[in-house]
Amino acid sequence: MAEWIVRADYDPEAKSWYVFDSDVPGLATGADTLEELEAKLPGMIMELLELNADLFDDKSRITGPHSFRLVAHHEAFRAIAA
Repeated sequence: MAEWIVRADYDPEAKSWYVFDSDVPGLATGADTLEELEAKLPGMIMELLELNADLFDDKSRITGPHSFRLVAHHEAFRAIAA
């Protein structure tokens, strides 16, 4: 099974999650919630693998079956009133 790694981060100014790194060529997307981002990924991954099939020497990586691991990072800093 081909496992694809997708790393996401949160933009507090835009109040949205976005893909900042991935081993899927061309994957760039965002969403208001992490759940929405996760729901978008399967279709986008499959479409990009098909569009970029010529980039892979190991064709077994793109023929499937597929899974993805979403690694998300969110950090918050808040002042605490004394």
